[in-house]
Amino acid sequence: MESQGVSPIATNSIQYSTIQELCATDFEIVYDDDGSGEIADVIAIKDSGPSIDIHLFHLKAAEGGVVSNEIINLYEVCGQAQKSMAWRHKASKEFFDHLFRRLEKKRGNHIISRLRKGTEEILERFRRVARNEKQTKFYVTIVQPSISKQNANDKILSLLAATRKYIKDVANIDLNVIGSD
Repeated sequence: MESQGVSPIATNSIQYSTIQELCATDFEIVYDDDGSGEIADVIAIKDSGPSIDIHLFHLKAAEGGVVSNEIINLYEVCGQAQKSMAWRHKASKEFFDHLFRRLEKKRGNHIISRLRKGTEEILERFRRVARNEKQTKFYVTIVQPSISKQNANDKILSLLAATRKYIKDVANIDLNVIGSD
């Protein structure tokens, strides 16, 4: 399952698992941006000293829920990673304004905060610091458990290479990929 949803939270989803992993690290903000109009499925932010580091995580569930190395599992998530590069070239104010506009995640009568770690005050501090004092530095990660790192075929490797090259050429960002062992 890809999305954790709103209520009840799907604890067997890739999104939930990724958010839990990120919350256990030194990120100050972990934000569930999943849904229409998203920048990425999950956004994690921290102050690294010289810059505000913004990590965009693009997630997709595996077709059939198994490690299959089927390229169909990558087309959409690679496209999302490429599309999100537009945010690298926008003003940091626009990026943070987007996050503030979407603070509530709604489904039916249920509403939860998209902030899974951190507070609005921390997010506001990042908005102010990124606008006035520090540069933002972006990172992009694709999370696709259907890919086997050890057995990825040539089609998968070619698609990932093309996506990596695009992201590097357009935004000077390295692509990271998380798959299965």
